[in-house]
Amino acid sequence: MRTSIRFALAALIAALIGAHAVLADSAPPQKQLKAYALPGSTRSADISPNEQSVVTVGTRQWDLATSEKKTVVQLWNFKEAKQLAEFTTPQSEVRVAAKGYVLDRSRTEPMVRFSPDGNTVVALIDRTIHLLRATDLTELRAFALDAPDDATRTSLTGRIVVHQPSVRAMELSPDGEVLAVLSVSNMIHGRIQLYDFSSGKRTLTWDTPIGWLNSQGLVWSHSGKLLLIAIANESRCSSPGSGPDIFAFDAQTGSMKNKIRTGLLAGSIAVGSDNRVLAVDHGCLGVFKNRHPKLKIFDFATGKHLRSISSREASARYAVSASADGSRFLAFTGKMAVEFDWSDAVPYDQVVDETFSVWSLANYEGVVTSQNIPGLKESGLSLSSKGKYAVSYGKASFVYELP
Repeated sequence: MRTSIRFALAALIAALIGAHAVLADSAPPQKQLKAYALPGSTRSADISPNEQSVVTVGTRQWDLATSEKKTVVQLWNFKEAKQLAEFTTPQSEVRVAAKGYVLDRSRTEPMVRFSPDGNTVVALIDRTIHLLRATDLTELRAFALDAPDDATRTSLTGRIVVHQPSVRAMELSPDGEVLAVLSVSNMIHGRIQLYDFSSGKRTLTWDTPIGWLNSQGLVWSHSGKLLLIAIANESRCSSPGSGPDIFAFDAQTGSMKNKIRTGLLAGSIAVGSDNRVLAVDHGCLGVFKNRHPKLKIFDFATGKHLRSISSREASARYAVSASADGSRFLAFTGKMAVEFDWSDAVPYDQVVDETFSVWSLANYEGVVTSQNIPGLKESGLSLSSKGKYAVSYGKASFVYELP
């Protein structure tokens, strides 16, 4: 009896060691990546399809005497830290609330994207789309976005609060013909508008299901026939609800084609070149929950859960991105710890380090994990078209060269 128990224990230990070895082999090795610095004021950035340049947008103090600020779009040869072109526009006036109302002044953050063919830069500045020639940032044309209706509510004190919609996401279709814009008011009311890229005319509008919306939660399918959006079904520090949190819409009609329940508080998603959709959690750490969430991969045609992935004894959360050619994907994999505020009796997130990891989309093998990058958690993060570079913007603004 004792002999059989020893054999059973030995087999179990061998299995555990083997499983650990498989995990260790698939975990992306950590390396010191070469990083090219972007301007410290960068609030959005995108790498060109040929991966030779990067476009950034930020705010600059233009006149010290009047405190006038302008939004600046800049084109860079990032390897040589050489500015190639610049486009500027003044900031719009801040809207004033009507008498008796309180205005939620959440501003639309500026955004920049290259068109899929690399010939045009799309810059969103104060609800106006500027189409710029990619070689020198000369403005080709501009059009204003149609503003969705304000959302109003009555506060506990009886005051009427007006929530002005802000644009949270802007993405071009894979063929470069349609621009999708997500506007959000009061954090939970979303509206998607589609614009014809050549004319600037709005072609379709629909409201999204009620839920918590994130700026990295809107993506096109590779075919351009579907728009997918992540809408968390509970607030950030709650447990995931039982409802769906990824929705796929027909880009021709706006009708819902499919929905998936991930079991996460989905905040960021990406798509593969087939029917795969990748999702990561955006929730708070808890004392006994959400300590090490994994990146989850689903078939968005069937909703089937295909795989879960994590890295370096940490989790994959906050941000996920896939290269346009379908070769690689990345996610934030920094180590997070939970601390407890005894005065308020609530837990809170504590950053241990901030890294991202890259995997192959073909076989899920780990490619690389970055060095610690202070500020990465609070930054945007994406992969270049061919997966050879990554870019972060915000508190940490860099282009990273990948092996």
